[in-house]
Amino acid sequence: MSIVLDGVDLPKDLEWQDEFDWTPVSQNKEVFLSGTLVVEEAAQNKGRPITLYGGANASWVTRSTVLALYALAQSPANVMTLNYHGTEYSVMWSRSEIPIEAKPVQRIMNPGPDHKYYITLRLFEVES
Repeated sequence: MSIVLDGVDLPKDLEWQDEFDWTPVSQNKEVFLSGTLVVEEAAQNKGRPITLYGGANASWVTRSTVLALYALAQSPANVMTLNYHGTEYSVMWSRSEIPIEAKPVQRIMNPGPDHKYYITLRLFEVES
């Protein structure tokens, strides 16, 4: 199995940190002045967060991969395809936080294209 984001191959052991931190049902609760509680629920088709995390000790990528990911992030409203171990998702960058974090595994001056980084990618599922 593999992980590919719009043609960019990613380490297959990236962890989907928030896979179960979302529910497909939205809920709104409101208490009126009369004391009546009104609860509204509706299906939420998309919007599921997909945060892919590697960490300092695993799932390293090269600097050239980081640059390819940053190139994907340069276009606003860019809907991409994420293949996560055989399941495809239509995703966008989650820009409410930093969408891509890349930290060098070892700090050196003037890193080359093969220098290793660990990454966190923040995406969310959208309609295709």
